Amino acid sequence: MPKLVSKNLMEELVDMTLDSFMKEVGVCACPQCRADVRAYALNHLPPKYVVSTGGGIFVRVNALTTQAQADIASAIMSGIRVVEESPRHKKEDMEAAH
Repeated sequence: MPKLVSKNLMEELVDMTLDSFMKEVGVCACPQCRADVRAYALNHLPPKYVVSTGGGIFVRVNALTTQAQADIASAIMSGIRVVEESPRHKKEDMEAAH
C-alpha cells in the first residue's frame, strides 16, 4: 500500500508566489525577511490540508481559485508591510541578499 502523506497545501501555494511578490515590491529578501513574510502570510491564511500518496499533490489547480489567489496575495503583501516596518535581520544579512 502506498504511503499516505498529509501536507498543508497553503504552504506550497505561498512558496510559489512569495519570491515574485517580494521582488516586485523591491523589499529585502534576505533569508530572515523571507521567512518572516512567509510565516506572517501562513499565520493569516486558513490551512488547506490534502492527502496524497508518496507526496504527489494533484489538487493544486482546485486550490487556486480566484479568491484563494487574492487571499494569498493579500496575506503576503500584509506580511511584506509588517516585516518592512520592523525587519529582524542584521545589516550584513541585508547587504548579502542584495
